[in-house]
Amino acid sequence: MFLYESFVTLILAVALVGSQPISQNNGGPLPTFGDLLKRHNIQLTQPDLVDALRDTDPEVRYLAAHKLAEDKAVETIPAIKDSLASEKVPWTRMNIALALAQMGESIGFDTLEDNCKNKDTSGNIRARSAEYLLRFNRDSTTCLSGVLDLLLKGGSNGDRMAAAELLPRYHNVSKEDSEKVFTGLVGTLHAAAPSVRMAAGRALADFGDTRGIAELGRAIGGEQDQLVRSQLEQDLGILGNKIRQ
Repeated sequence: MFLYESFVTLILAVALVGSQPISQNNGGPLPTFGDLLKRHNIQLTQPDLVDALRDTDPEVRYLAAHKLAEDKAVETIPAIKDSLASEKVPWTRMNIALALAQMGESIGFDTLEDNCKNKDTSGNIRARSAEYLLRFNRDSTTCLSGVLDLLLKGGSNGDRMAAAELLPRYHNVSKEDSEKVFTGLVGTLHAAAPSVRMAAGRALADFGDTRGIAELGRAIGGEQDQLVRSQLEQDLGILGNKIRQ
């Protein structure tokens, strides 16, 4: 029922940080959920954690939800669901949904999937929600479409880079969707931002379509940025080796 252990590092390193890092760890081990809650003077008893789901600090609210998931406190699921239903802060809402997904609750998965398709939600949240579902081995076609939308129309370079990294990780997709992924990545090889072009090149290598060899070759031939060109050449080698294996 619980997949918590495989997610702890990701959640602490990425989800808990959100858009504003909690603290600098100077290369040391990541703090635990309990450590972070104690910094907010929250006690770790179950009643205190349930109360913390209604704290005025949005960070505390999702930390409490994850600590309850970590503790396998199934009896608190109704309280966490209530917290999700009333939550207005998008990043916090996503993290509370993730805690419920860790506990096997469908509302958690459904909320993450809804994030993928919600164009009013930030690209960061859409991409992160898609990544969480992939880590549950859920190749959601809804999220695939949302990630493709970020790649092609995402706006920020960071969103497009995140989308390129995610797309090769979808495997149980239709031939039509696979073609959309390939076409989208090929088009992104010619994006204005060098960082986005590099992300597209690596994604094509990971995607493993033999047609990517010709596309990478064309991109290399027209690339003026030496750093980008060097990485695309590496990507071409990776893809060639993958195909030969």
